[in-house]
Amino acid sequence: MTQELLYSTPQWLIGFITLVILIVSVEMGYLIGLKVKVEMTPPMKTQISTIQTAILTIFTFLLGFTFAMALSRFDNRKQMVVKESNAIGTAVLRSKLLPENQRARMMELFKQYVKVEFSITSRANIPADERLLLNRETKRIQTLMWDEAFAATENNPLSVPAGLFATSINQLIDIKTERDIAISNHVPEIVLLGLLLFAALAIGILGYGNGLAATHARYPAVILCVVITLSFILIIDLDRPNRGLTQVSQESMVDLMNVINQVNM
Repeated sequence: MTQELLYSTPQWLIGFITLVILIVSVEMGYLIGLKVKVEMTPPMKTQISTIQTAILTIFTFLLGFTFAMALSRFDNRKQMVVKESNAIGTAVLRSKLLPENQRARMMELFKQYVKVEFSITSRANIPADERLLLNRETKRIQTLMWDEAFAATENNPLSVPAGLFATSINQLIDIKTERDIAISNHVPEIVLLGLLLFAALAIGILGYGNGLAATHARYPAVILCVVITLSFILIIDLDRPNRGLTQVSQESMVDLMNVINQVNM
C-alpha cells in the first residue's frame, strides 16, 4: 500500500493543522479587508456577497463529491470482506468432494489461509516488512491450494466435483487480489490537499468580506472552521480501513474462522 503524507499522519494532528489553517485564513482575510479600506457601496456589497456565495457553493460541492468518493470505497471494502469469506466458504464446502487424503490437507491449508488473511485485513498500521511477509505467506498457501486442485483434476479429468473445486480455488485467488486493491484504493492525496486549499481560500474570502464591512463575526467564523475540519476528518476516517473510528466489519471472516475450526474432515 502506498504511504502518502495524509494517510500516514495521525488524524488528530491533521484535524489540528486543518483548524489552525482555516482560522488563520479567516483572520488574514479580515485583516486584508481592513487594510484595503474601500468604501462599501451597495453594488460592491452585492458583488462580494455573490462571490462569497459562489465560492462556498463550489466548496460544498467538492466536499460532497470527496465524501462520496470515500464512502463508496468504504462500502466496497465491506462488500469485499463478505465476498472473500463467501469464496473461501464455497471452496471449503467443495473440498469435501475430494478424496479423503486431499480433504485433510485442504482443511489445514484453509485454516492457515484464513488466519493469515484475517491478520492482514483486520489490523491497522502493519509495518511494511511484516505486511510483505504475510502477503508472501498468502501466496505460498494459494500455490499449495492450486497444486491440490490441479492434482485432483489431473487424476480424474472428467470429474465434475474436481472441476468445481478448481474453479472455487481460482475464484478465491482472484478475490484476494480484488480485496487487496480495495484496501489500497483510497481517495487520492492530491484531492484531499486540493480540498483543504480550497477551504482555506473560501474561508479567507469570507473573512475578507467581513474586513471590508469592518464587522468581524469571529465566533460564527470559528464555528464554520470547526464544521469544515470535522467534515474533512470524517472523509479521512472513512478512507482509512481499520485505522480510524469507522471500522470495516470483519464479522463474516470471524464466523468463517469459527466454522472452519469446528469442521472435521
